[in-house]
Amino acid sequence: MTIFVQALIGGISQGAIYALIALGYSVIYSTLKMGHFAQGDFYMLGAFIGLTLSTKLGLPAVLVFVGASLLTSLVMLGLERIAYRPMYNRPMNALLIATMGMQYVVQQIAKLIWGSDIKRFPPMFDNQAIHIPFIGGETIAITPQNLWVIGICAALMVCLMLFMKKTKTGIAMSAVSMNRKAASLMGVKITTIITATYVIAACLAAVAGVLMGPVYSVSFSMGGSMGTKAMTAAVMGGFGSLPGAMLGGILLGVAETLCSLYVSTAYKDVVTFLILLAVLFWRPQGILGQAKITKV
Repeated sequence: MTIFVQALIGGISQGAIYALIALGYSVIYSTLKMGHFAQGDFYMLGAFIGLTLSTKLGLPAVLVFVGASLLTSLVMLGLERIAYRPMYNRPMNALLIATMGMQYVVQQIAKLIWGSDIKRFPPMFDNQAIHIPFIGGETIAITPQNLWVIGICAALMVCLMLFMKKTKTGIAMSAVSMNRKAASLMGVKITTIITATYVIAACLAAVAGVLMGPVYSVSFSMGGSMGTKAMTAAVMGGFGSLPGAMLGGILLGVAETLCSLYVSTAYKDVVTFLILLAVLFWRPQGILGQAKITKV
């Protein structure tokens, strides 16, 4: 039982990272009604920037998180201005293809700056496990890393929900998602809102990268698999739904961890795709998504 609880906590921690990146997918989709294939690569970029700030400059953890978020956002701003903005007045497929090409661009930027070798990210938090009494005199060993990941991700998720519902920018993003032309007529600056959407997604991905850097090694190709799993979590919960992205991420992380514990780690990635296929067949709109009815 103690092993199960420890695995469950680890799965929630892993799922919280999926949820954080999936929130970026959902924010972009809810505003622009399209995906962003480069989201996982901004997770990678945030991890590399956090690694540099931590090892080269020796900054404390708080400044590493803030610095990685800001610098990753600046990269996103530059790339959005060069590659995405010229596509805003063109068919949506053109912008979607641009985000696919951005995957390669961000990977090559990282490879050019940090090289192709795998880098080790030093621990951001204390590695000493915390032992909590459990049933039958046994104890549960929980690493501070998992607790910090869960706590930081939960705080960011709550902040994002409040931002979307309580601030003018968040309300404007909702207005753009409902009717872009009407929002423009009401004085909403569409280009500014779209840029803000991409920046928020980049910040979330960067924080996720810094959080997971000490857990996994950092490489320029690490964003592909993480982006796929986060997109699976977003689809699973309901693409475009923020609560759905959170739920999908947690469920996917727990499912993968339990598969590793009771089946084999070799099948962990297979579980991701099986879940994705099951959701697409059983409930294409996702767990918390709403089915769209089209009148012919």
